[in-house]
Amino acid sequence: MTRVLTAWFEHTPVGTFAQADDGRQSFRYSRAWLDHGERFPLSLSMPLGDGEFGDRVARAFFGGLLPDDELRRRLARFLQVSPRNEFAMLAEIGRECAGAIALLPEGEPPRQPTGQLRALGERELAALLAELPTRPLLVGVEGVRLSLAGAQDKMAVRLVGEEIALPTDGGPTSHVLKTAIAGHPETVANEFFCMKLAAALGLPVPAVELRECAGQPILLVERYDRGAGAGGLQRRHQEDFCQALAIPPDLKYQAEGGPGLAQLFAVLAEHSTRAALDRLCLLDMVVFHFLIGNADAHGKNFALLLGPGTVRLAPVYDALCTLVYPGLGPRLAMKIGSKREFDEVGTEHWHAFAKAAGLSPAIAIERLQRAASRAVAAAEQLRDEDERLRASAIVGEICARLQARCRAVLGR
Repeated sequence: MTRVLTAWFEHTPVGTFAQADDGRQSFRYSRAWLDHGERFPLSLSMPLGDGEFGDRVARAFFGGLLPDDELRRRLARFLQVSPRNEFAMLAEIGRECAGAIALLPEGEPPRQPTGQLRALGERELAALLAELPTRPLLVGVEGVRLSLAGAQDKMAVRLVGEEIALPTDGGPTSHVLKTAIAGHPETVANEFFCMKLAAALGLPVPAVELRECAGQPILLVERYDRGAGAGGLQRRHQEDFCQALAIPPDLKYQAEGGPGLAQLFAVLAEHSTRAALDRLCLLDMVVFHFLIGNADAHGKNFALLLGPGTVRLAPVYDALCTLVYPGLGPRLAMKIGSKREFDEVGTEHWHAFAKAAGLSPAIAIERLQRAASRAVAAAEQLRDEDERLRASAIVGEICARLQARCRAVLGR
């Protein structure tokens, strides 16, 4: 018996996500969506049309809506399903995903959000945060049916003024709340600092806020796939580059068959509605992740915003200096030229990367040197302005590593 979930955008059925008895998955757009005046593709790997998309493409896109790695396995254990059964997990938690769609059982239309919110005082929020390691994404909490990609414990919330709340009526959330990664000190301060530094260097970055709850640091990141609309907060569609290239999330690293940088630039060249600007912005993002020492900038950590007739590069997210944590691995997730090790990347490798990506090597070097010449002063100013960052040992180590890398770049 084939099981079916309907993908909805607001109150229009976008299509059907199906799972056959043998576990194979498929997706097909609805006629209502193909005739809709504001239609857009769910994924560049699933262009609008009447055909059916088979198991490989469906798994890559819908599996990409779910958490990664150990968080995914914990979620599967909690739901008592296989980690490979994307359909079963999304049937439970697919009502609020990254992007604009909601996944509901066949025949169940989306409810009109009433704006009902459950305000979370510090004591209740602390209790929910304590549950995250055993209740990933707060699955099973009344009124919460959400899925977010990534490997870090998190929850999606609505920020109303300064108050943190949970929508209880299927309404959209406005922020992602992240906690520290177990076994890796000060990851909240690390990400907050790196995101603020990216903004200081002129990259598009969602607003971030560093808070405490019952003595525990938390990071609030504004969702770039949500925004104000005529009827209040509205969903905006997005997908990561692995989804766009029909690459399953467990192959997100280039060494495992995931995308390389040239493929990301090729996607923008073919599909972006402002390709020249987006390709330069992506170049600046690649440079930034290199300078801060983020070895985890893989294909799922870059994304696209899709709308009616538009495809744009999404803002920076998940920016973190990983090199300060020996256990996270020192190799670049995507090679620069032929090199995977940070310290082995020289001018010739930036030239090779630029040529493979269809960029001018001179422009790539110029933007690398410009970022390196500005990053240290910008980092020092951020620390000077925030007592919490000055007190953070991790941020001090990031700044020292950043200074050394920038000196090396400029010295070459």
